[in-house]
Amino acid sequence: MARRYSTPRHLVEALQRRDDDARVQLRELLKAPLSRLMDDLRSRFRLDHGGETLTRNALHVAETYLRTRPDASFSPLDWPAFRASVLLHVAKLASQPHSRPSSNLRTSAALPPSPCYESRILFLPYERVGDAWFGGDWIGGRESADGSLWVLLADITGHGYHAYLLASALPDVWRRCWDAHPTTPVELLATMHDLLSDCLPDGVYAECTLVCLRPEGEVVVAPAGGSRLLLVRGRFGRPTLLKLRGGWLGLIRPCADDQRTWTLQEGDQLVLATDGLFDQLHEDRPVEIVETLPPDGKGTDLFERVNELLQQALKRTTQKDDITMVRILRRDRTVNGNNDVPV
Repeated sequence: MARRYSTPRHLVEALQRRDDDARVQLRELLKAPLSRLMDDLRSRFRLDHGGETLTRNALHVAETYLRTRPDASFSPLDWPAFRASVLLHVAKLASQPHSRPSSNLRTSAALPPSPCYESRILFLPYERVGDAWFGGDWIGGRESADGSLWVLLADITGHGYHAYLLASALPDVWRRCWDAHPTTPVELLATMHDLLSDCLPDGVYAECTLVCLRPEGEVVVAPAGGSRLLLVRGRFGRPTLLKLRGGWLGLIRPCADDQRTWTLQEGDQLVLATDGLFDQLHEDRPVEIVETLPPDGKGTDLFERVNELLQQALKRTTQKDDITMVRILRRDRTVNGNNDVPV
């Protein structure tokens, strides 16, 4: 193979400049071993997926990984060592299926603890192969220096293992773009779009909802694609369905006009969810979710109310897509009558 770029570092530099020749050279270097890797995983997990499509997705994962790493980190490597390091990274991502707890409820280490907000998460990946579960939804979370909680809910086009493979690159993208110190959610989404553009397969995009929850209660929301959120004011409030529209990451760069701001009072609840939740409930009952969630008069956690509806729907109709839900509650900042903030 004739190599235009003489060292791995030069190749990575060129990939980060969006050089087409660098992409061709990367594919020539990795396609054959990645194809063998995907064949091995298809056998191990008994995946009923085409090897060519999986290899294509794995190549995109490798390129995304290299775009998120400092090019200087590859300076010590010769070509065999460089290829081995990239293959090892892709292999680790591609062979770590999700677990699916029988309770269908979990708290995610992806979301940092916050003194101002309490989070609960439901995650139901779509595809089961043996004891392994695969899905294209992903949750990321960070706490900024001012105490704000940032939560990203992402949904790669499709579901199951194909989408899972591409979604496995999102943590690297999230980390790299967070390190650019964004000041608003739409700025962070735009940075992620710039990194992912032309680095996803044709027709594949990331639909996202990104929220920044300030300690004083301000919530800034930026959509990428279609975002639907549920808002309940206080313990006994009636749910409100909020709909936002923005550009899918990898297709259209998000813009500031897409961003919205609300304020959460103590006790208010906000639910973010991928379209798998809303589509499942709509198929089971062809009405808006708020019509099935009237005030219950008991102050029941919105998470429990939505999950109860979902479990009922899943008993009547098979699961159609990956399903992820995040409930965020603004904490009551008084404990035992004083103004201490719970940790």
